[in-house]
Amino acid sequence: MKGDGSVDSIESLDNIHKDMLKEFGNIGAGNAATALSSMLGTKVEISVPSVEIVELAKIPMKFEDPEELVMGVAMKAEGDAEGTFLLVMDSKASKAMLSVLIGNAPESLTDIGEFEKSAFSEIGNIMCGSYLVALSNFTGFNFTGTPPVVLVDMISAIVAEAAIQTFGESPEDYVIFIDTDIIAETLGDGIKGMLMFIPKKGAMKKILEVMGMKIDG
Repeated sequence: MKGDGSVDSIESLDNIHKDMLKEFGNIGAGNAATALSSMLGTKVEISVPSVEIVELAKIPMKFEDPEELVMGVAMKAEGDAEGTFLLVMDSKASKAMLSVLIGNAPESLTDIGEFEKSAFSEIGNIMCGSYLVALSNFTGFNFTGTPPVVLVDMISAIVAEAAIQTFGESPEDYVIFIDTDIIAETLGDGIKGMLMFIPKKGAMKKILEVMGMKIDG
């Protein structure tokens, strides 16, 4: 970090900057936990082990099996710094959540129908919407969320669809990646969700700068 508080590039963010991103993640988690508790009728806790800025191309490496079918919910954020919030759960976590929501889950995500997608979209709506509000409060930017879209595919395909098809153009090279652990009595040992904000070109710099992270590169 330079004397004026700026950094040369996103890769050179220091621990102070990372702590600010973690605070944003914790605020979003608190909002989401409250809303999920009301929806599920039981106490829900969401912890955030890490919040990172990750290269878009490296997102699949965050998953144990990048070729596994996963479920995602994408919500576009329109406004002062546009992007897409994307919640992704692997097959095990997706089926555990569906079991809580509708009482059962298909053997394979290839058998997911409109009923299951509708139920899962409610979780995505809560999670993505909570982080949208947190980002708005944290930055002072105005955002409006669009209706969520459920995606079932390999993680690389879901990220590509959420990032490129949403904008019809190339997205930012980096995303804000939020690792979340969702714990509730009805979810057994708890489940993990990966939530990310995929910014439109130029939006990441605007977000980081309003947080006090001036990027020169």
